[in-house]
Amino acid sequence: MGQVILSQLVADAGLGAKVRVSSSGTGDWHVGNPADPRTIEVLAEHGYDGSHHRAREFDPSEFEDLDLVLAADEGHVRQLTRWARGPEDRAKIRLMREFDPEAVAAGTLETDDPYLVGARENFLRCFDEVEAACLGVFEHLRSRVT
Repeated sequence: MGQVILSQLVADAGLGAKVRVSSSGTGDWHVGNPADPRTIEVLAEHGYDGSHHRAREFDPSEFEDLDLVLAADEGHVRQLTRWARGPEDRAKIRLMREFDPEAVAAGTLETDDPYLVGARENFLRCFDEVEAACLGVFEHLRSRVT
């Protein structure tokens, strides 16, 4: 969800030439597969097109070209930290919800994977969390490139 939402925010602001958004997982379980149909459906209901998304695995060599590496939960942070080549790479890793002031205030910085439970309300909750975080990430990025 995050890549789709953040990419749209960046495109709508005309910042596509300055900001590159990509998405990847910490494992190869779904490489090449489209997003879960429930994710695509919830995104579409909110005006986002997730139909072109394809899963890929994070390549640690990407740290060199990235300014910010967002993680959904602490498990992802731990894996990314293991892959980091040093303090400079580790400093780029942040939980996505760190950019949502309400999540910070509530102390709920992890995003639960709706796929595991599978109920529609989990996908809707996840969308709300991710969109709020993406709005914060976008403001963070925009302040640095404009």
